[in-house]
Amino acid sequence: MTTSTRLKKKRAIKKRRPKSHNNIGPSSNADIKSLPRDLLVEVVATVASHSFIDLIKMKKCCRDFLDATEDRLVWQRVSLDNFPLIQWVPNEKASSFLKCCKESENMECLYREGLQEYFSYPNGNIIGGFESLKMAAQKGHKEAKYVYGMILLCSQDNEMRKEGLEYMRFLRKAKCIISCRKKVGQLMVFMWRNNNGMVVRNKTCLCNNKSSCKGWRLKKGIWSFLDDEDDDISTSCEYCRWDHELAYFYQLFNVH
Repeated sequence: MTTSTRLKKKRAIKKRRPKSHNNIGPSSNADIKSLPRDLLVEVVATVASHSFIDLIKMKKCCRDFLDATEDRLVWQRVSLDNFPLIQWVPNEKASSFLKCCKESENMECLYREGLQEYFSYPNGNIIGGFESLKMAAQKGHKEAKYVYGMILLCSQDNEMRKEGLEYMRFLRKAKCIISCRKKVGQLMVFMWRNNNGMVVRNKTCLCNNKSSCKGWRLKKGIWSFLDDEDDDISTSCEYCRWDHELAYFYQLFNVH
């Protein structure tokens, strides 16, 4: 094959290749404009809940997405994974963004604020922190459900312990107890974890039949949780399960 023939063949292949479109074209814009506003906001809020970076990219796509990002629902759900618990270095843009999240009652923002206030050592807004954790838990924040539920289980009040059990049962059913505990522990690395006395070890076990109870067993081991799939209480004592979780919680927050 001669050189000229090869060049002709390459040109022919290039002509047959479809053109790629990196930007949103007129037809795509028309499709987006046809969406009801509520649905458009829900789409943007879902993206925001998974990644703040993806939200920024989405804002640059078109005017409709940009307008939707200013909706309160988006601010309530936007992920704060890219923001540290404590801003050690002042950042005006980050502070402004977090302020908007707080004013919109962002679930993650409420949870973080509650965690800091309730467990701050030696001072903190204990009541405000507790209410923030409660609000985030009621809105559906899983780690907030875990912390709030465990605080209630530490209580000496039986009614509060019953309420705490409902939160923990919800998380167990969703198979996320262990992942929630790990995430709380990862966030606590940035906090001063000297126990301020707001969490006190409850010496009364949830299981009141320790002498005759079969206890708690795992499918893959004993007293050592591997993952959330292994967290099954169908054949074991549920109350022993939560007594064991309390031991982890006391350790996490240096409760002796």
